[in-house]
Amino acid sequence: MHTVSRQFTILGVSALTATLLISGCATKKYVREQTGAVDTKLTGVSGKLTEVEGRTRENSERIDAVDRRAQQGITDAAGARGAAAAADTKATQAQTAATAAQTTATTAQQTATTANQGVAAANTRIQTVETRITNLDKYTAGPTQTVTFKVNSSTLDDAAKSTLDGVASQVGSLASGFMIEIQGFASAEGDPNANVTLSERRAEAVQRYLISKNVPLFRISIVGLGTEKPVGDNKTRSGREQNRRVEVRVLRTS
Repeated sequence: MHTVSRQFTILGVSALTATLLISGCATKKYVREQTGAVDTKLTGVSGKLTEVEGRTRENSERIDAVDRRAQQGITDAAGARGAAAAADTKATQAQTAATAAQTTATTAQQTATTANQGVAAANTRIQTVETRITNLDKYTAGPTQTVTFKVNSSTLDDAAKSTLDGVASQVGSLASGFMIEIQGFASAEGDPNANVTLSERRAEAVQRYLISKNVPLFRISIVGLGTEKPVGDNKTRSGREQNRRVEVRVLRTS
């Protein structure tokens, strides 16, 4: 801009000088006055040009500032998009976790429901057992049926099976209201502990036979009593034969 001002100044002086030479009436003073006027005008022009330059710089700075703000806005927008994507990812993860938690809760509820059903069933069975126990006092025992065994044996002979067939026939038509009590015994020979085990095997043999005749297992109670409650003299052969026995009683509700 300053170069342009000097060019305008030189051109102006040259033009003025040419004019004065042509007219032939210019004086040095006049020339100086005219030259000063031109310089003043040129100075004004130069000032305006400087002002224009200043405004141009201001506009450039403003443009730069706007550009920086725009770039910052672009950067912020990119950051916002990244944050939004991250938030979306976290939201998806949270949804997945929530779904898993719901599945776990549903499974837990199903397990709890199953457990409650099991408790209810157990309570029902307990109530049934308690009812049976309560009714035990109301049972009336029928006549005792006895079957005997050989020495150290728990095998039923034909006579024993015939006796047990009679017991089974007594309850064959009954759906409820009865229990069968089985007590096994042994004579006094041998080890007492072995005799208890033998008496239990004899009671179990009777139980298995009655079950084979369609007597329900839950309606049978058994016990092995060893050499307790002898009915014969263990010092005699016939007495020992009487003690190698199982006693069976049918209990009926009153």
